Amino acid sequence: MYTFQPISNILLVTSSEDKNITSALEQAGFKLNIFEDLEKAEEHLVAIKPDLILVYSDLASDHGLHFCQTVKNTEINPRPIIVFLVHESNIDERVEVLRAGADDVISYPISGKEIAFRVMAHLRRRQETHVNLLTGLPDAVIANNVLEYCLKETENWAILSIDLDNLRVYNETYGESRGDQMIKALAAVLKSVLHPGNFLAHCDSDDFVLLANNDSAEGLAEEICRRFDFIAPRFYTQEDAQRGYVIGVGPKGIRRRVPLVSISIGVTAKGRRNFLSAVEILQVARDMRYLAKSKIGSDWVSDRLRLATNESTKDEKRIKILVVEPDASMSLLLSDTLEMEGYVVEIAHSTDEAWNLINNWRPELILLETDVTPVGFDGWELTNKIKQDPNLAGIWLIMTTKNSDHNKALESGADLYLPKPFELQILFSEIRYLLRTRLRSSVLL
Repeated sequence: MYTFQPISNILLVTSSEDKNITSALEQAGFKLNIFEDLEKAEEHLVAIKPDLILVYSDLASDHGLHFCQTVKNTEINPRPIIVFLVHESNIDERVEVLRAGADDVISYPISGKEIAFRVMAHLRRRQETHVNLLTGLPDAVIANNVLEYCLKETENWAILSIDLDNLRVYNETYGESRGDQMIKALAAVLKSVLHPGNFLAHCDSDDFVLLANNDSAEGLAEEICRRFDFIAPRFYTQEDAQRGYVIGVGPKGIRRRVPLVSISIGVTAKGRRNFLSAVEILQVARDMRYLAKSKIGSDWVSDRLRLATNESTKDEKRIKILVVEPDASMSLLLSDTLEMEGYVVEIAHSTDEAWNLINNWRPELILLETDVTPVGFDGWELTNKIKQDPNLAGIWLIMTTKNSDHNKALESGADLYLPKPFELQILFSEIRYLLRTRLRSSVLL
């Protein structure tokens, strides 16, 4: 299991290595970079990007004024904390060093353990200044630094860029305080799927970043969509939730239907592109997220094809869909497009072929054209046989039929009636909705 939290970097400037202090800092889990003079330390500031700088004051002739100014003028965000070590006999030196720009002064001789705890306290306060006030999660600055660390130090990582759709209209309808509760609910969903070592940040408004292992990224995105869609209706009145939209009021009293709040997720990962910086990584993930917004409801888009079976999405772990369709061209179109969406697909052109596959292959969902070649029984009877069998009744069944009698379709046991012709995007949206409502994950909120 990889961890995406970088080890805190300490830059120590000392003329003679103090084993007492260095040993205590290393035991506390810090990464040490030791230099013998300030000039060398200044040369390596940008490369090291230290979280805290510890300097013996006797190495700074001007009480550290020039060094403090150099550190503060160097583009490192967040700025390193500057701490000087001043001998306990130099009382006036303490004031001068603070006046020069140091953040803290520590008198020595001092135990290495106390130094380590003082450093921990400074870094904790520094971390607390970079959290989102609404969710308490790390902000965009910390997220950027963690991404830079992963780019250089970690081989197995993926990033999910996540935000809410239609939040503005929700705020206009229900109020911004309710909108904040929706954002906090999304944060809770994201926290609930985190594995040990994962990293989650709240960058801005409803914009979140999640770092996970490459092989689990797409599955994690799907699980986030399922969990959010499960809780989202609770934030609406019963009327709005049942009809599936709110009425947005535009300029001059224009009114329009606005879908319920959903989420869009963009996914990219190490090795998929030649990333040079954290900015590039975030841009690609957000580009994928914008593509997800073109879909209906909560969804995700990855720059890796969902069909990549040679990686993590093995057939036995992918959702199985049976297409029962007499038209060869239509069945091929459905099969190809569903497989590109990441599903495992089988095709049946007759009722007995479908019945054998249902019993032996056990799909999670069936797309059924009732006007299928009957062998012993027709498509309507096939539907009844499925829904009356306790072992098969849980399979979702969508009737994609030319028959215009929707009452007959639903009464026979279909979970969804979709008359032909239909748009593939609508079909995919309905499939995802049905599969998510089952909450196939064993972990519930």
